[in-house]
Amino acid sequence: MFAALLLVGMLGLGSLLWHLYNTRDELRYSTLLLQAQEIAQDLTSASDLSLLPREYAGGELYYTLYDAGGVALWHSANLPRPLRMRPGTLDEALKPMRLKSYRGFGKVIGVPVPLADGTTLIVSKLDTLERNLIDALLQTRLLHGLLVLPPFLLVTVLIMWGLMRWTLRPVRQAAALAADISPHDPERRIPLKHLPREVLPLAKAANQALDRLGQALAAQKQLVADAAHELRTPLTVLDLRLQKMQHEGKADWPAIEQEMQRLRRLVGQLLTLARRDHALHSSATDDVVSLSRLTREVVASLIPLFEQQEREVQADIQDQVFVGGDADALCDAVLNIVENALAHGQGTVAVRLYRAQDGAALLDISDEGPGVPAHLRETVFQRFHKGSQDSAGSGLGLAIARQALRNAEADIHFIDAASCTVRMRFPLASENGQ
Repeated sequence: MFAALLLVGMLGLGSLLWHLYNTRDELRYSTLLLQAQEIAQDLTSASDLSLLPREYAGGELYYTLYDAGGVALWHSANLPRPLRMRPGTLDEALKPMRLKSYRGFGKVIGVPVPLADGTTLIVSKLDTLERNLIDALLQTRLLHGLLVLPPFLLVTVLIMWGLMRWTLRPVRQAAALAADISPHDPERRIPLKHLPREVLPLAKAANQALDRLGQALAAQKQLVADAAHELRTPLTVLDLRLQKMQHEGKADWPAIEQEMQRLRRLVGQLLTLARRDHALHSSATDDVVSLSRLTREVVASLIPLFEQQEREVQADIQDQVFVGGDADALCDAVLNIVENALAHGQGTVAVRLYRAQDGAALLDISDEGPGVPAHLRETVFQRFHKGSQDSAGSGLGLAIARQALRNAEADIHFIDAASCTVRMRFPLASENGQ
C-alpha cells in the first residue's frame, strides 16, 4: 500500500513540474501577444515598418511581415533572415482544455499578429526580464507546493490506513473466529454479515468447505461408533468361549475359528471401506478397466460357492465394455453384489452386462427373491445396515460397493423389476483411455 502511495506521490509531483514548466511558456506567450498587439495597433503593410520599436519593456524586438499566402514581404534589419511563420491568436492561447505545446520556445519567443489588410506581422522578443520574473514566481509556487506535499501525503496515508483497518475489521473478526473452529465445535462458521463484498465469495467457499469437513467428521464418528458396536458382539462371544475353555479345560476350536473369521472379515471390510473413502479424495489417475473380463472373472471365482449351495448362476456379458476406475475396487464391488445375491437372494442369480442406448455401461445383478421394498432401497446402502440382525454378515458389502462405484463416477441402486435387481451404471471409456 505504501509503495503505491509513494508511486502516486511521485506521479503527482512529476505532473506538477510538467504543468509548471508548461505554464511558464504559456505566460511568456500570452504576455508577448498582448505587447505585440499594442505595438501593431492600426498598423498595415503600407505603414512605415522601419518606425516599429526595436525594444519594448526591456527586451529587443524582431519583426517579419507575411502576406495572406504566407510569403515573407519584409523583415527588420536586426534579423539575418525572416522569422518563421507562427499561426495562433491570443484567444486561441487562452482557450480552456486546449492542449498546447511550447517546446519550440527558447530565449527568444515569437507570436503572430494579424493586421487589418490580411497580412500577418510576426513579432519576436528576447524576453529575459519576463522569463526571469515568471521563473522566480513559479519556483516560489513550487517550493510552497513541496512544503505542503509531505504533510498532505502523511494525512492521506493515515486516512487510508484508518479506512483499511475499519473496512477489514470484519475480516479480522472472521479470521479469529475461523482460527477457533475445532473438532469440538464443528458447527461454528464464519459470519458473512458486514464482510466486504470482495471477501464474501472467499468466506462462503470457506464455510462450504467447513460444511463438507463437518459432514466427513460426522460420518467418521458414526463409522467408529458403528464399528465399535459391531465388534463388541463377536469379541464378547470370543471372550466367553475363552473363559469357558479356561474353566472346563477344553476349547471349542471350530466355534472359536468361526468367530475369528467373522472378526477378520469385519476388520477387513472396515479397512476396505476406509481405503475407498480415501480414494475418493486422492488424485490418482483411474485406469481403463475391461468390465467384461472383470465380471467374467468374478462370476467364475464364485461358481464353487454356487455349486455348494446348489444354486445356479447365469452370465450374459457383452464383450469390449471398458470403464474407468481402479480395477481392484471395481472387482470388490461386483464381488460384493454377487455374493449378496447368493447369500440373501433366492433361486437363480443372473448377471447381465451391456451397453445402454445413452452411452453408459449397465451391469444388472438379479435373483428370484422378492426384492427390497422401495422405502428401504437407499437405507440398505448405509454402513452396517443388515436386513436381519441375526444375519452373519457385517452390513458393509453394499456400502463398500457404492463407495467404490462413486469413486469411479459410477452409481448403484435397486431398480423396479419383477425380481430383486441391483443395477450398476458406469460411464463408458474407450480401450485406449480416451
